[in-house]
Amino acid sequence: MKKTLLFFVFILTTVIAAQAQGPKIGVRVGANYAGFSGDDADNLDRVFGFHAGLTSQFAITSDNFLAIQPEILFSQKGAEDDDNNFKVKLNYIDVPVLARVNAGPLYFEAGPQVSFRLGGDIESGNTTIDDLDFYKKTSFGYAAGVGLASTPLGLSLGVRYNGDISKLNDNAELSDTRNDLFMLTLGYTFGGR
Repeated sequence: MKKTLLFFVFILTTVIAAQAQGPKIGVRVGANYAGFSGDDADNLDRVFGFHAGLTSQFAITSDNFLAIQPEILFSQKGAEDDDNNFKVKLNYIDVPVLARVNAGPLYFEAGPQVSFRLGGDIESGNTTIDDLDFYKKTSFGYAAGVGLASTPLGLSLGVRYNGDISKLNDNAELSDTRNDLFMLTLGYTFGGR
């Protein structure tokens, strides 16, 4: 039911964005501070990674106060244990579709996200495991953030939180974990905001 609802919201926001005013295209790059959340994630620490990709904005109002912001981002996620003897590295294509409020130099954004796992590996001691079939290939979640944007320059600097609603796997014998991610992101919109 949750997946169906999220998929419906995703499609609805995409259709609204397509009917809105012409898009502004940009790029986004930054640092990730990733970890796992859930019942079995207490003994795992966060890891650093990065994200990069394309972003666009479709103005809903004539003054661009409200916009829809779909993105396509490559994003590194994962976690490690305290002694760095066990490390999970996962690579995703994240597709958030965010509602964005442009309030002067401040902006606020929030919305659903679908993520597609590209690959990754698990390092345990001196062994590397490349077979990650027990992790789902697709997950659903949400993103919310705040930042500062410079209208004339087209630059923005923001922080964002991404949380998965979907578990990383469906196997009851494996840990109950979800991706949990903080992002520090620098964006550039071609032609200004």
